[in-house]
Amino acid sequence: MEIGAQLYTVRDHCKTPADFAETLKEIADIGYKNVQVSGTCEFDPAWLATELKKNDLRCVLTHTAPAKLQSDAAAVAQEHTVYGCDCVGLGYYPFKADDPALNYESFVRTYRPVAETLRAHGKYFMHHNHAYEFQKRDGKTILERLAEDFSPELLGFTLDTYWIQVGGGDPAEWLERLSGRVPCI
Repeated sequence: MEIGAQLYTVRDHCKTPADFAETLKEIADIGYKNVQVSGTCEFDPAWLATELKKNDLRCVLTHTAPAKLQSDAAAVAQEHTVYGCDCVGLGYYPFKADDPALNYESFVRTYRPVAETLRAHGKYFMHHNHAYEFQKRDGKTILERLAEDFSPELLGFTLDTYWIQVGGGDPAEWLERLSGRVPCI
């Protein structure tokens, strides 16, 4: 198992490219080899590739802004190729059953084409869970429905074990249930 650092925790130290570069150096200095890029300042993909290489780091996952994914998933895939990252993550979706713009059906309509485009460009679309994915509808959790409604080739999961527990689930059970679809935890 390889361990990595998700940068959302240190996002306050990644607000400018200079600070982001220093944070990557410090992450590498304490021994990490893999990072998840999320919550950082805007950056040029070639710049990130250089900074990762300089610090002997690999970006294994991102959390990419919903608007960016929806407007040009092909460009997002190309940017990820520049810095060598195959997993394109969506860090947050509220799944509000009473809001037609944010309900489960809207998620499927909006993100299935994104997932298909990313896959066509050799990338894997990843969903990061929170506790609300354990809301039940028609006897199934949202997480179960996602796993059923998206093929394993189109949607993977970055299971957040903390939020699984908050939602009333068992992290070990969910890791087993979604085996083969969880390249990053």
